[in-house]
Amino acid sequence: MPSYPQTICPSACLEDNHSLGFQHQQESGILVRFQGQVYAYLNRCPHRHKALSNGPNFLDDDGLFLQCEHHKAIFSIASGTCITGPCIHQQLTSIAVAEQEGDILLLGWPRQTNL
Repeated sequence: MPSYPQTICPSACLEDNHSLGFQHQQESGILVRFQGQVYAYLNRCPHRHKALSNGPNFLDDDGLFLQCEHHKAIFSIASGTCITGPCIHQQLTSIAVAEQEGDILLLGWPRQTNL
């Protein structure tokens, strides 16, 4: 079992309105800084459970929403809720993160069910 917290990256690596992918064991996650706040989600769309993107960018062209590269579903950055696309009203799985002393920290990993 991994112990937490774990450093994902320095805070300076994630500018406002930008995203980046990260690995944790055999899973991948997405970090997004939006309006100064850091959000993290599993890199898995609720529709067919494929990765939103293989990176490096997970945002739409305007940098205001997360977007699935496979079927263009659009997700709110703040809530992870799909607002348009085949998985409307479904949510991305959030990951607990925090910023502390210049680093973005992983606080835990969501439990997975077999998909």
